[in-house]
Amino acid sequence: MQLPDLSLLVIMAIFWGTYWVLRLFVLKPLGTFLEEREEEQAASAAALTGALEKQKRILEEIEERLTAARREAMSVRDAARARAQAKRQDLLEVAQKQARATADASLRSLDASIAQTRSELETAAPALAAELASTALGRKVA
Repeated sequence: MQLPDLSLLVIMAIFWGTYWVLRLFVLKPLGTFLEEREEEQAASAAALTGALEKQKRILEEIEERLTAARREAMSVRDAARARAQAKRQDLLEVAQKQARATADASLRSLDASIAQTRSELETAAPALAAELASTALGRKVA
């Protein structure tokens, strides 16, 4: 009788031995490395998401503060405009009062000058009329 071929058993033993060595020194460290890499990638993605959310919150806060600053600036500007308008109105009223007073004084002065001129004309009218008549007639009129 012939002995069975044991080469298959030797090949299987070599295969399982190689598998065990590869698993212990290559596959397990490689799997651990890949798992760590995936965990780091997930942590990085979570950190990125957190950073983006933080950036979004900060941007919204900045926008709110900017809007509040704009509102405050507009209210300050409106208040300054109101003060300037009130000051302008006060100056305009003072100028109008001064103009009225000057116009009234000028009218009074003119009225006084007119009255004085009329009274002078009334007293000088007969003499002027006689002189005009004398000049027009060419002889002395009494």
